[in-house]
Amino acid sequence: MELGRNFIKARRRRGMDQKDAALKLDVSPGYLSRVEKEKQKPSIDLILKAADLYGVKPGFFFEKKDDLDIEMLYTRKNKAFISDISSLPPDELREKYSIQFDGKELTERELKGVMAYLRSLREMED
Repeated sequence: MELGRNFIKARRRRGMDQKDAALKLDVSPGYLSRVEKEKQKPSIDLILKAADLYGVKPGFFFEKKDDLDIEMLYTRKNKAFISDISSLPPDELREKYSIQFDGKELTERELKGVMAYLRSLREMED
């Protein structure tokens, strides 16, 4: 199960260390560590508190990791967008598109990473 990893992922997304999270969740750091290492099952109460603290839905903790087939991303629908975004410089991309992830505008570094990723998709076509 992905429960422990999802606890860690949610906590880190909030930028919290384990000790601070445990304090806010009213559990010991050791207990939270055991939950994150999947050595102990969390109570429903802890799941609800953690969801509220981390800003996720309770079901987030039970989600399984999805397999990603990169070739499936390169569809006809995405082809024009991939072509456009992989050929424009970052400043022009910002003018033309609002590119966000998790509700936040991409940084220059993130945008360059996306562009490199899309260039690799384009090369798959060859």
